[in-house]
Amino acid sequence: MRRDLKIYDVFARQRRKDPLMHVGTVTAPNADLAAAYARSIYNEEPWIEMRVVARQDEIAAIELEESFA
Repeated sequence: MRRDLKIYDVFARQRRKDPLMHVGTVTAPNADLAAAYARSIYNEEPWIEMRVVARQDEIAAIELEESFA
């Protein structure tokens, strides 16, 4: 992958009461293009909200433990 591209996770919801759910990923050089790509690629549902988050900015609240094998 090109170094200037980032992976963005895409989250969306269809109704206000629904939680945001992970609907996919896009790869883009910046957040503005990632949002545009997400709207274009994941437009098959009537979303009321959609968010993109750079994977590098995600923070683990709980991590899987390393295997002691």
